[in-house]
Amino acid sequence: FTTVGRTYEAEQSKNTIKACVHETQTIKGDATVRLRLREPVQTSQHYLPKGTLVSAQAKLSNGRLMLKITSIEINESVIPVELNVFDLDGQQGLSISDSQEISALTEMAANMSQTSGASIMMTQSAGQQLASDLGRGVVQGVSGYFSKKIKTPKVTLKAGLQVLLVAKQ
Repeated sequence: FTTVGRTYEAEQSKNTIKACVHETQTIKGDATVRLRLREPVQTSQHYLPKGTLVSAQAKLSNGRLMLKITSIEINESVIPVELNVFDLDGQQGLSISDSQEISALTEMAANMSQTSGASIMMTQSAGQQLASDLGRGVVQGVSGYFSKKIKTPKVTLKAGLQVLLVAKQ
């Protein structure tokens, strides 16, 4: 900051580690995302060279894909860490574009598949009634399965997507 008569330079230490998505992948629900360090990292006891691969646990939350790293494998040793992944916009997690439209479309498709087996008509004989009940059960089971599959959100991360790793404080 500059004021009359004095100049102050605030030296801010770096608190992020540059990384990127290692390979293109589609995430459905909770998954693991491989990240590659874009710069070397020195901790109090370990050195991680540029290009080291780390795994982040992914979870969709409020229109963002939250990523968290809880451990890193170094020289056949597992080191516990707490690193959160931030997007380049400075917000925790990765922004998911058009998430409201995606949610609306998946809900609509899921509701259509749930109601698809509900309109079977009653028949006259016991054999036809039994066949009708079995058929309805199969259709409802299949539509329920597809309903759950459709409701599962999918996010595609492209290789090279840049992110920032920040230690939990």
